[in-house]
Amino acid sequence: MTAAMASWKQQVLQRGASLYVGDLDPEVTETDLRAAFYHVCPISSLRLCRCRLTGKSLCYAYVNLYSHAQASRALGLLNHTNLKGKPMRIMWCQRDPFARKTGFANLFVKNLDFSISSSCLESIFSKYGTILSCKVAGENGRNKGFGFVQFESQDSALAAQTALHDTMLGGKKLHVCKFVKKTERTAAAPCEVFTNLYVKNLDETITEDGLKDMFSVVGDVSSVAIMMDHEGKSKHFGFVNFKSPDDAKKAVDIMNGSVVGSKTLFVGKAQRKSERTMILKQEYKDLQIRIAEKLRASNLYVKNLNVDIDDKKLKDVFSAYGKILSVKVICHNDGTSKQFGFVCFASPAEANKALVALNGALLEGKILHVAKAQWKKDHHQEWHNFSGQNQPQSFYPSNCTTVSSAIHPLHFNFDHSPLLPFLHHPMFCQHFGVQHPFMAQNYQQNFSTHMPVAEVHLGSTLNTRDKSYQQHVCYYHSKTFALT
Repeated sequence: MTAAMASWKQQVLQRGASLYVGDLDPEVTETDLRAAFYHVCPISSLRLCRCRLTGKSLCYAYVNLYSHAQASRALGLLNHTNLKGKPMRIMWCQRDPFARKTGFANLFVKNLDFSISSSCLESIFSKYGTILSCKVAGENGRNKGFGFVQFESQDSALAAQTALHDTMLGGKKLHVCKFVKKTERTAAAPCEVFTNLYVKNLDETITEDGLKDMFSVVGDVSSVAIMMDHEGKSKHFGFVNFKSPDDAKKAVDIMNGSVVGSKTLFVGKAQRKSERTMILKQEYKDLQIRIAEKLRASNLYVKNLNVDIDDKKLKDVFSAYGKILSVKVICHNDGTSKQFGFVCFASPAEANKALVALNGALLEGKILHVAKAQWKKDHHQEWHNFSGQNQPQSFYPSNCTTVSSAIHPLHFNFDHSPLLPFLHHPMFCQHFGVQHPFMAQNYQQNFSTHMPVAEVHLGSTLNTRDKSYQQHVCYYHSKTFALT
């Protein structure tokens, strides 16, 4: 990895001067960027990246200068300076995504005091090596209590982690560790082990000191934060972090549901966004399943409708049996009916009542078929099960030993004569050779299948016999067709 970073640095020196400018305010324009860099050194070109569809700023840009020395000067003077009220984060442009995607020499720093800015954090960590990027996460201009520092080398990152982990900064003990991508993080700690609490329904008059005093009755509180909007007004929720997991659990039991002023507090374990999203998705999925099961028992499938039956006529027929939620007659693209539809009742009892009354009823010259509607996959599974249970039975007794035929199954070929319509019937084919590709070795008895037909005279005798199996010829008899 060190060799790769050295190669990247050499490429930067050779290529010249390209800087990445991030964390820009959405209102920043190309003109604003050009003016900000003009006071330091002239720029060759710049590009503010925008959404291809909406044209809105993506809040980052690339600035090309004439020399590496000019770019270094701009980086040193403009990094973390405000542009339209928001500090810019400037770093060398990395064409090779290696460092970004691997998290090479990147540290995660948490438990920062709210007064710590990105420039302050960089000045503290820069003693241990060259920093490529430093950022303190913020929202609405306020520190969120954690940040990231990426060094040029792994040795510098390790030295900074060893020296600064568990040190005091701004009255708080820093936690410094190697950055791990979200996709690679281990599962969250069990629910019973937590120290950070989420508190909502706060009165707008409650301050952070007041919130801390309120929860300090339960145990030692390490930090408190109330979320504010861009005008500095309370969002009516915040976080309380205890030093002990036991105190945090006790606070949930005691404070959740308590009344403060005119509001009832909600106090629970603080959850990551990914945890909340997963829980909400599962709750939504469960709700959809419950709704689907309820509608499934109340939804009827109606077929064999007259082509003139539309949604209104179908609703008029079925509304006599209960409250109808929806009616739909399925149509082709040209608007003509496919002669089936669906009727959904408010309750399963009403649906059953309509099914019993209307299944087999005559409507505008057609007999209705009414049944409970099924999901497509359930219908296919039911048909598959039905087909498996109704396969043609073996033509031979169960005590026969069968072997596979060395040739194709025995077939009968006849001229397409209008005098023999039964020869084209599928049941005829099913009983004569098509479904029976096996011959019994020890079945010596003669067998015959009889089918009543009109007397037919054939102009010539049929083919004699099959030499492989010594099977007898087929004869046509008056009113009987026999295989002997």
